[in-house]
Amino acid sequence: MKYQITMFSDFQCPYCYIAKGTVDSLREEYDIEISFRGYEIHPDIPENGITSKDYFPNAKHKNVQLQEFGRQIGYEFADITAMPNSNKALQVAEYAKEVNKSDAFNTLMYKAFFFKDINISLIPEIKKMALLVGISEAEVDHVFATNKYKEILESNKIFCSDNKITSVPIFIINNIIMVVGAQSAENFKRAFEQLKL
Repeated sequence: MKYQITMFSDFQCPYCYIAKGTVDSLREEYDIEISFRGYEIHPDIPENGITSKDYFPNAKHKNVQLQEFGRQIGYEFADITAMPNSNKALQVAEYAKEVNKSDAFNTLMYKAFFFKDINISLIPEIKKMALLVGISEAEVDHVFATNKYKEILESNKIFCSDNKITSVPIFIINNIIMVVGAQSAENFKRAFEQLKL
């Protein structure tokens, strides 16, 4: 049985990256196709980002918590010094789907932010990640020259609002079952089995 999973996610959400890794690990056992849909969780952040300590008064404590959690599952998260505005990166992610480079681009964006503390708000940084997966600077410029991808993000928000989705990650499997949050592999497997009934 094929499992088509729509994943609502943001690049500044560590649980989205962790949950994506869980689903990816199940691909050896299940026929899974993931469709990424961007969901901006902090649209209030300035266009070029803001320092973490200015956005979160307890930024240092949050970093320690994230790093401790990450070590439990084998991830060495960086000290995050900047909170990015993810809108532009998410626009390019929507374009990457059209050119079959979604998974590669998304993985690089997560890693850039969480492991290298790169401010993924900035267009030069987005272009570097895009080039690494074969998306040219001209293609990125085209994304920002049109409202198409910004409007896609808006439609994603509307869909979530209509379906009472208020946080990410969210996984919708075969348009039937919704899995909320960074669930275990076992919970995803249970959802897959339910669809066979």
